[in-house]
Amino acid sequence: MNIGIVVGVSDYQNVQSLPGCAHDARAIKQLLQMADKCEDILYLTESTSTTSKSVKSKLTSFVQKYTNEEIEEVIFYFTGHGLFEENQFYYVLSDYEESKKRQTCLSNDELDNLLRSLSANLTVKIVDACQSGIRYVKDPDVFRKYLQESEKNFDKCYFYYSSQNNQSSYQNDEISDFTLAFLNSFANRENQEIRYKDIMDSLADAFSSNSKQTPFFVMQGNYTEVFGFISEDISKAIYDVITVEHIPEHKQNSEPKSLIQRIEEQASLYCNQEQALNCLQILSQNISEYEFDNEIGQIFDHKTEFQNDVAAQINTEYLGNYFSNVETNYFVNIHKETRTREVTNHNIFTGSVVSRMLSGEDLPKIKQDYVAITGASSSVELPFEQVYIKLESKYPNINDTGCLMFPYLSQTKMAVLVCYFMYETKEWDVKKIIKSTCEWSDFEILIKDGTEVTNMVKEALDNYTRYTLDPILEQFGNQND
Repeated sequence: MNIGIVVGVSDYQNVQSLPGCAHDARAIKQLLQMADKCEDILYLTESTSTTSKSVKSKLTSFVQKYTNEEIEEVIFYFTGHGLFEENQFYYVLSDYEESKKRQTCLSNDELDNLLRSLSANLTVKIVDACQSGIRYVKDPDVFRKYLQESEKNFDKCYFYYSSQNNQSSYQNDEISDFTLAFLNSFANRENQEIRYKDIMDSLADAFSSNSKQTPFFVMQGNYTEVFGFISEDISKAIYDVITVEHIPEHKQNSEPKSLIQRIEEQASLYCNQEQALNCLQILSQNISEYEFDNEIGQIFDHKTEFQNDVAAQINTEYLGNYFSNVETNYFVNIHKETRTREVTNHNIFTGSVVSRMLSGEDLPKIKQDYVAITGASSSVELPFEQVYIKLESKYPNINDTGCLMFPYLSQTKMAVLVCYFMYETKEWDVKKIIKSTCEWSDFEILIKDGTEVTNMVKEALDNYTRYTLDPILEQFGNQND
């Protein structure tokens, strides 16, 4: 028999809620039911059933019910916040508290132990984890190795993860991009079987041109494992789910909009200079009013400066590369410079190349000019060009850390690019940035939605707090351990 576990956490008490997750979970449940995939499904989406105590209790009882049954396949789906810390992945539940992480999250190790007790022939995990307000994965290689170790717990498995590195998994109030793409894998598969490998390929193609979200997969199988047969009726029903059910109610069954209506709808997102500068004022106010937690205050003094005409302390290539790839037309100048590098000279006779290689000689080099992106600056005057926040340690054995925030405007959006970094003491009174510690994040918000500014600042500086405290807790231990 096949069984399914579907968990969708939309309402969070202490971090940003994710309203689309309830829709994600319902759509996946409908898929499993329409495809007649599972004989039994544990379905948890209500706020009262997605707390840590409820999820762990219900999950344990559900697994125990089938421990002595012959399970062909178990499918686990989770949508909500995800967290990777101290070499452990956590499924973040409704009552999550950072100081009680192990109690208020479901660890991947605990989940694996429960799933492994079922002795299923095939284990499938689909994880659509958003990182809004929570730093998701600091090092993609560490996370990938961790997941590869996790797969060894199962004879056959397919794991689908919505994003990697420090990326977000994007969603709106209706449905997340990853779950929508997952469902789309089935929409055009009428009257044929679909393999788990087919789903993997469809997801990879769907995000191939999306630099901000890159799903990744872990598998232990032979690519012959089949999800099921998708009839024409099922394919159409899935198409209806992804095109109708998740359209906001006020947009359903509406008449086609005229050209003028469409122009006016888009025009409503545009702002004038005064509105854009007001958005920057809200940004600066939220940054100034942000309160670091008690542990930061005990270890560090902090200062905040709104700066103009200050040479960047860090490598700013990230800024130029970011604006070279975004669709929004920002008021920005991308900085470039001509550099010279040495390259192998291929403009010599092939026979000469071969003889040199056979004799062990190095191939001749020539100098070649190329254009490199070095940064970006606003093309319109702003009240400040960057925000510099520094946490100065009160103790000689703890490094200072810094945070730089670069705001940019367009007619509709504000982008804020953020870099976190650490200092090291080079001389008695000289501290320099450790370039290898730089970590970048980017945020893009609608100027006319002031509430997004508040949420963005909180997320960026909460991440800065974790960036600063994580190495200290790793070195000295967590009192909650």
